Amino acid sequence: MLSLTIVAVVLMGGLMISQSVYALEIIGYYDIPAQSLNNALLQFAADAHLELVFSADLVRGFEAGHLIGAMTPEQALQSLLKDSGLGYRFLDQRTVMLLQGEQVRQGMPEHYPAVLEAMTVVGRAASGERVTDDNPTDISPLDFSNYRVAAMASATRTDTPLMQIPQSVQAFKRSLIEDQQNVTVSESLYNASSVVPRNIWFTPNVEGTLIRGFKTEQLLDGFTQYYNTGDRESLVNLEGIEVLKGASAVLYGGGSGAQAGGVINLLSKQPRAKAFGELGIKIGGDSFYQPFFDFNQPLAENALFRISGEYTDSGSTIDGIETQRYNLNPALTLTDNDKTRFTLRAKLSRWQQPDYQGLPATGTVAGSFRIPRQTLIGPDNLPDSHSATDAVWVSLDHRINERWSVTVKARYSYSEFIEHAQTLFGRDGFTADRPLFASTWALVNAELAQQQEERSFAGYAVGKFDFGPTENTVLFGADHSELNDQGYIDGDVGPAGFGVGMVDLAAPDFSSAYRRPGPGVSNRFVDNITYGGYAQLQTTLYKRLHLLSSMRLGTVNIDFKNTVSDNITATDTSKWLPRFGVVVDLTEQISWFSGYSEGMRGQPLINFVDTPVPELSRQIETGFKFDFAGQFSGQMAIYQIDRTHVAVTDNTDIQGRSVAAGQQRSVGFDADLLWQPLDELNFLASYAHTEARFIDDKSGVPAGNRLPLVPENSARLWMHYRLPMPELKGLSLGFGVNLRAGAFLSNNNQFKSEAYHGFDATVAYETATFKLAATAKNLTGVDYFSAYDYFDGRVAPDSGPAVYVTGSVRY
Repeated sequence: MLSLTIVAVVLMGGLMISQSVYALEIIGYYDIPAQSLNNALLQFAADAHLELVFSADLVRGFEAGHLIGAMTPEQALQSLLKDSGLGYRFLDQRTVMLLQGEQVRQGMPEHYPAVLEAMTVVGRAASGERVTDDNPTDISPLDFSNYRVAAMASATRTDTPLMQIPQSVQAFKRSLIEDQQNVTVSESLYNASSVVPRNIWFTPNVEGTLIRGFKTEQLLDGFTQYYNTGDRESLVNLEGIEVLKGASAVLYGGGSGAQAGGVINLLSKQPRAKAFGELGIKIGGDSFYQPFFDFNQPLAENALFRISGEYTDSGSTIDGIETQRYNLNPALTLTDNDKTRFTLRAKLSRWQQPDYQGLPATGTVAGSFRIPRQTLIGPDNLPDSHSATDAVWVSLDHRINERWSVTVKARYSYSEFIEHAQTLFGRDGFTADRPLFASTWALVNAELAQQQEERSFAGYAVGKFDFGPTENTVLFGADHSELNDQGYIDGDVGPAGFGVGMVDLAAPDFSSAYRRPGPGVSNRFVDNITYGGYAQLQTTLYKRLHLLSSMRLGTVNIDFKNTVSDNITATDTSKWLPRFGVVVDLTEQISWFSGYSEGMRGQPLINFVDTPVPELSRQIETGFKFDFAGQFSGQMAIYQIDRTHVAVTDNTDIQGRSVAAGQQRSVGFDADLLWQPLDELNFLASYAHTEARFIDDKSGVPAGNRLPLVPENSARLWMHYRLPMPELKGLSLGFGVNLRAGAFLSNNNQFKSEAYHGFDATVAYETATFKLAATAKNLTGVDYFSAYDYFDGRVAPDSGPAVYVTGSVRY
């Protein structure tokens, strides 16, 4: 199957190359006024329909003369670069990279990029979009008509072309988020293969996203979000989203350690050198309204300021669910516009909503009776749950010389959450997938609260050198993070231990009032410290072979104390964590890659029989990457992830404590494709087949059982078209479908959710000064239940058909 897919990719790519092979020979008319070289290049990229890649520092201080006349794109570029000492290389028929004069080496094969520094990517701006002279100091794609990302830094901490990264990675531009008119981060993640996004109704007190069957860590600008509290679904301040699949402990071993599934890195918007802004509102069904703003204002030539914010108030198809959330994101950049950049950021984020615990399997996807889909478990006096985070972080980037650069980052954050619930208690305890009898469950009042204070530091240096036939990039780094966590869980099971009341969910009536179940005093304390140092070498040999090798010496130190049970445990483990990979350029358009990586993660809040040890993970994968003329690109891979030392209950221990002995494995195939046959037309497709299973029976279920929440098959298709006719300039249409197989609800695999599909469509009209857009979700109104990660054995209904309209003004 894999070989047939690759053959299809090659054939389709060949067809598309034939459409653009003569692009560089087409004569066009250019009229670009005299201005800064940076701004002239922006206009050239738009006029020539090319993607232009260059370092912002490379062109700073240069001026370009008036360019006018009929010429080929290459002739126009040569004229603009005249007397600058700069050269260029065509990476493919549509992508050009600017280089310093000494980098344009004799004999360098055409279409081959040198190792990338921090880049600006511009070009092929679509109808209705502005090409601006923002002159960003970060990696800033201004290519609104193309979803393709040529290079990324998160996977290696060096700006590396995606074709040379020996790992399955994906990067989504802001343009994709805008075109799809996504409402939440979770909705955007459906574009990535093998990702199971969290449910947006879940209280923000844990990160529930899965990649390749296992839990993942969500980062913000490279910093771990821990419990990911506050308004975590907001998109207002995001420039893009990056997905790294599999253990990434070498670079992301902070927090409690590296999750087996991988990491999702959210990229914040950057302050820019030109004043602009946007003010708008999104409205929709279920009383949804969401005012937002994004203002960028340079304070001086060397001081740039940007602030964005958003407030959301929304009802729901669930009775009694009203969500209120907001966030504020100021950022200040100080730069010498040459070698040094210092950025200070802050985030204030709040969320509140009644706790939603889903519905049990019996009565929804099984059983002889049916629970009303809109049911909210709990009485009318159930208080809202709250989640909040405040954070401030800094980043200092300094280029020492042409070979060496350093980056130093630090962050302080404070977060908290409190969750009020009247939870179900059934035949299987809090799993609650089966009633105690008939259609009746017991009710337990519960309250969970935690407070976290975090301090993190990271620094690394990057060096570049050539040796013989090799081009090399070395990385040396270290990081340290400390999290002080305290909280409590109070519960009230009633005077006789049979709950504070009963409820018949066939005809729900929550007559038992909610009362606080305890004193609300912290009794669980965790001091979580992780630190490590790492080194990495990237080598390109004879322009075709790309090697990556890295090693981290990581330490996980976790002290846990429960003052109620007098349980005190400590984890203090150091381990060498390797990562190796290879990429072979089979042709200029197709590469084969293979990679191996390991991870280590502490297991706090668990009562172990013996000294706690971290869980370990390792991933091996292999696959193909391809990029045909910047029009048809993507990757496909097969993989295996093993997770060991998982905490499981020791059935021989009278106290029911845990041992680190469980084993789990995920194997599968995933593919992600982008196709742009025309400048105005974009396609996205992704597919994943995932088999995540228990390897042994130590978790109390038979070996071979599937892990819960993971659909065996999933896919996403999306198409977007910008109408090219002059009279319809600025108008665009989009259409997509999301498909998911059913997933088991708990470890025992007794119940399974339904397979489902959902169609979405968009229409938008935008100019340089305003935007009006509408999107429809779940167009066909299909009713379904999806697996819901609240204890086990729960499902959540779909949110029904919904229409959202967005209007904004810009300057």
